[in-house]
Amino acid sequence: MCPFTDVTAEHAFKEGEGDRSLDYWRQVHKEFLESELESIDMAFSEDAKVICEEFELIK
Repeated sequence: MCPFTDVTAEHAFKEGEGDRSLDYWRQVHKEFLESELESIDMAFSEDAKVICEEFELIK
């Protein structure tokens, strides 16, 4: 868990979305969060905490 602004380029790359850049990650996640928060009359803040999880596939 960390502030939105502290999400790393490594995490963005591992998510594998778009061009895998941190700029892309921030753009699409900010748009999504703004839309979701608007529906409950809340404002997006870049200081908001986000959960960054990784999973390991075990066979």
